[in-house]
Amino acid sequence: MKTLTASTLTLFLAFAAQAQPPGGPPPSLADSFMNGLDTNRDGRVDKAEFLRPYETRFQSMDTNGDGAIDRAEIEAVEKQVRERMEQMRQQQGGR
Repeated sequence: MKTLTASTLTLFLAFAAQAQPPGGPPPSLADSFMNGLDTNRDGRVDKAEFLRPYETRFQSMDTNGDGAIDRAEIEAVEKQVRERMEQMRQQQGGR
């Protein structure tokens, strides 16, 4: 349950970051949630809409397409994340 909660918070923060207009006030968490997940724009987020980002992420991580994520696939994702973080650090002047 803690993993799902942390993952959900991560999704919310990602939606908030994407939805924030430059120079404007940040959107509320509710606005970010609805804008990011309510894909049919009916004013509600059903279970399928809520789970879609997780399913998409699962599919991208399951690189061999066997329906499971193994340690090697997780390590590959970790390597990609570390490389992206290093690139961002270098772009920001090595901070």
